[in-house]
Amino acid sequence: MNMNKCPECGQQRQGDEYRCLACGCFYSQLDEFLATEAAQKEKNSFKGQIKAILQAEDSLHALKIAYKNTPRRTIFTLWVIFAFIFTMTLSVL
Repeated sequence: MNMNKCPECGQQRQGDEYRCLACGCFYSQLDEFLATEAAQKEKNSFKGQIKAILQAEDSLHALKIAYKNTPRRTIFTLWVIFAFIFTMTLSVL
């Protein structure tokens, strides 16, 4: 099987694409797995969570869900950073 052609329509593969641009078929099961893995990684990243919050109809609810899914250690670290910046800003004023 040629990995450079679509198994459905036979169109030539363009670069490192996981799916055929013409019919949307995955080039192989490995490519389908890699695309799913990349989408899951993007969804779980900080950038992906921000995108989800901004695109949600109810942003407050989406923010609460993101807060629940954030590890407590991360929340504590962000709180310490915020408190430090606030304290430094307050001392300058």
